[in-house]
Amino acid sequence: MSDSNNGTPAPAIGPWAASTIAAPDVDAVEKTYTDHLGYWVVERGAVSEAQARSWAAPATVGKKMSLLAPESGKEVLLRIVENERPAAYKPLTSYGWASSELCVQDTDALEARLRNTPFEIIGPAADLEMIPEIRAMQVVGLAGEVFYLTMFKEDIPEYDLPTAHSFVDRMFIAVLATDGPEKVQNWYHEHFGIEPGEIAEIKLTLLDDAFGLAQREGDYGLTVVALRGRSLVEVDRYPPQTVARPVAPGALPPGNAMMSVLVDSLDTAGVDYLGDPVMLPGAPYHGRRSATLKGAMGELLEFIEREAS
Repeated sequence: MSDSNNGTPAPAIGPWAASTIAAPDVDAVEKTYTDHLGYWVVERGAVSEAQARSWAAPATVGKKMSLLAPESGKEVLLRIVENERPAAYKPLTSYGWASSELCVQDTDALEARLRNTPFEIIGPAADLEMIPEIRAMQVVGLAGEVFYLTMFKEDIPEYDLPTAHSFVDRMFIAVLATDGPEKVQNWYHEHFGIEPGEIAEIKLTLLDDAFGLAQREGDYGLTVVALRGRSLVEVDRYPPQTVARPVAPGALPPGNAMMSVLVDSLDTAGVDYLGDPVMLPGAPYHGRRSATLKGAMGELLEFIEREAS
């Protein structure tokens, strides 16, 4: 299989399978997604011992869990897991997964819909300076989870971007907060042969606000790592004030906790897992083997084999 843009072999990782949100109140967070983002419940249940062991998060055993899909029916899920939220946690100020980016049909209409809801709009709808054909907004949910909500005003031939088939559709980008994009690029190159791309120096008002900096004071390095299936990792260089994500003992990281991604094989990835591979029923696994590891910034990344063993 080849990349559709340049004929190079498709990487053995991608697309995204799920984005996990760790939340003190699963029911309340689920309701915000179903009421305001048009997501629907695929499954409800509890975290099993095998699942918690795979995540190296023993405190999650038996905790409530909900899995939701976009109205389009695409199986790139949002998973909510009951989890303690440390008082020190503040969105967009710590290393690790910073946000999930969803493709949407109309950012401005969505902004109007989300006013006076539990979602806090932290970045109003605006065109991207680097690519004005892309218009995005940013919100924080009840669990301190961050979403970028992005529309494409027209086709952009040089980018292989997904199409939103519902008002709010699937996640296509996972945003990673780092102290240096180079180490993340090197990690994906070492394990999956993905060539490093250009690192652009840009202004991010969203981060200036999160860290209490003067508007447009910071220069933030940004690059993307292109996975298979129109899925990307956005890699951002955060300022020196960034801290390690506070995590309760045995729990998942709060907010944007973990990303799940399909891989060709767990046996050829060449990484160290937090536990032995497991075979779990239900979404997003469907009996396929999975295992969890820590990426270049200590972020939780769950690999799920593309085909059942």
